[in-house]
Amino acid sequence: MGQRARPRKWGCPLCVKRRKLPAPPRERLLSVFRLLLCVGFAWCATALPATGQVTRLPAVDLSPSPYPGRQASYPDSTSEILQRPGGPGLPAHLEPPGLQLQSPAGEALLPQPSPTPPGVREGVFQKLIFDGGWGPRLGRDGLGMSELQLRAVLALPFPTRESPLLITPGFRVHYLDGPAHPDMPPRLYDAYCQFRWLVPVSDRLGFDLAFRPGYFSDFEQSSSEAVRYGGHLVAAWDWTPHTKLIVGAAYVDRRDVSVLPAVGLIWKPYDEAVVELMFPRPRCAHQINVPWGARDGVEHWIYLAGEFGGGTWAIQRADRTDDVVTYRDFRVIVGTERKVLDGLDTWLEAAYLFGRRIEYLDASSNFAPLDSFMVRGGIAF
Repeated sequence: MGQRARPRKWGCPLCVKRRKLPAPPRERLLSVFRLLLCVGFAWCATALPATGQVTRLPAVDLSPSPYPGRQASYPDSTSEILQRPGGPGLPAHLEPPGLQLQSPAGEALLPQPSPTPPGVREGVFQKLIFDGGWGPRLGRDGLGMSELQLRAVLALPFPTRESPLLITPGFRVHYLDGPAHPDMPPRLYDAYCQFRWLVPVSDRLGFDLAFRPGYFSDFEQSSSEAVRYGGHLVAAWDWTPHTKLIVGAAYVDRRDVSVLPAVGLIWKPYDEAVVELMFPRPRCAHQINVPWGARDGVEHWIYLAGEFGGGTWAIQRADRTDDVVTYRDFRVIVGTERKVLDGLDTWLEAAYLFGRRIEYLDASSNFAPLDSFMVRGGIAF
């Protein structure tokens, strides 16, 4: 869908009253991108070796589970409300040495977390993640969606490194194509910062608490509906050395749904397989051997997953009236991931989108786009 020819206004994320600023949103957006890139690369520089220039904090243990996972967080979605403690980790022979309890019969029991799990960096900076996706518009009644996102993961002892506070600022742009009716803005924006506290209570029990304020809008108005808050509270219990039980809930602050349950289990039958029977993102992953790039510290995984997608944004319609739009869909995902210890992680996946729905405050404008697909990928340092 093309650009709408109309005067443009800028909505300040910190204000709830209408303000009109003359600066074009496109120039503002480029400035935000440059600022985020500069901040991200500055944090990267703090993680590189230096001679007497950087004073590092103690190592932060980001994995209370014996199964280390990819250091990733999705603050604008409940697709991954946990740190994926049962997700693809390193094989046993690559994990750093840790203590093991022995039963009288000599059988190893639940391994204890090592002081610094694999993939955890010394100091505050942990990850810089860039990802994007592309989805075509299929037919006149279709909705094409593409997106770009940049986010960073920072960690602080809170109050100790065994219970870290993860801070994840991020910015995402959604590029929309269609539908012909009703009108949709050409771009939607997410600006957010998630504060996430991982609290290990014992060797088998831990809590994952998060709060995520954000501004979700087309930057054409400054309605208070653009400011939204999300979060989750989840308890994880190591039922057996290979099974983790998950119980909790996520507050997503969307107009179509406010609270989603977060229940299920994560089962790791052996080092090369993970089964996450967990709403709202079930997932099965298996490690594979590839003839290229095989070396210590590198893993290749394939996975099949489901996802509940969408969000709510404050927008301005073509007739200059303020409105609120909510988009949702369901996704079946097939993907592959390459994990590199102390290197660049990469992933690529294809998703089939169905059950799509666009809802406005005025129900007469509601619309159901045709099914589509999306190709997504990303890198994480």
